[in-house]
Amino acid sequence: MKSAALAAVLGALLAGMAVPVLAQPAAAPSVLEGAYDEEQALRGQALYYQHCLDCHGETMAGVDKAPALAGPQFSSTWDKAPLEVLVARILSMPPEKPGSLSRQQSVDVLSYMLWYNGLPLGSAPLSAEAAVLLQTTFQLPSASQ
Repeated sequence: MKSAALAAVLGALLAGMAVPVLAQPAAAPSVLEGAYDEEQALRGQALYYQHCLDCHGETMAGVDKAPALAGPQFSSTWDKAPLEVLVARILSMPPEKPGSLSRQQSVDVLSYMLWYNGLPLGSAPLSAEAAVLLQTTFQLPSASQ
């Protein structure tokens, strides 16, 4: 009797665990294998030139107190960070007018930043969904690749 009750409880627990596993979002794209497409990067470039250029510069090297958005310093600062953290940072800009870009526009700017940092294009745009961006991390190819 006890074993039948235990089996029923274990069965219910396992069945309950199967639903979240099946409901998981699709695997996040890898920035090393192309997480964004050209159209999105071009939209991001236009937005960057309109909203970010004055502080971060044409080469993304940073101007005055604004940090670089490309190169070794940027890469070491953001290495392995979820893209969602970068999107949140973009959404907080500029300091005097945070939230001036929509979430989708911020993801488009991020796509341009990925392109500018030499990460490959993919066949689909980068999702603006937080769950996907939390699973996708910023990284550059290792020197051996």
